[in-house]
Amino acid sequence: MGKIICLSFVTASVSFAVTETKLFLPLREWVKGKNSFLGELLSCGYCFCHWMAFALVAIYLPKLFEAWWLLDYFFTALVIAWLGAFQWALMCWLMDKAGK
Repeated sequence: MGKIICLSFVTASVSFAVTETKLFLPLREWVKGKNSFLGELLSCGYCFCHWMAFALVAIYLPKLFEAWWLLDYFFTALVIAWLGAFQWALMCWLMDKAGK
């Protein structure tokens, strides 16, 4: 379970950095100009959390459930994405409160 929590922190941190910070604003705008669908994915923290979680599960192969391996990885990625999205929303709220 510790690996799941750590991966959710990574998911939230990377998602926040890509979707909310000024550092990635030029990339978000450039991608949105080239492809509106991919631009929306880079601008939506909730969406990006899911893609980030699926990528991390593919790399680290954590298992949370005792099920058929593909279903296990899919459900594990959804849990990581949900935890990451919650943390992402908390970071957005904290930054808004800080006036950043």
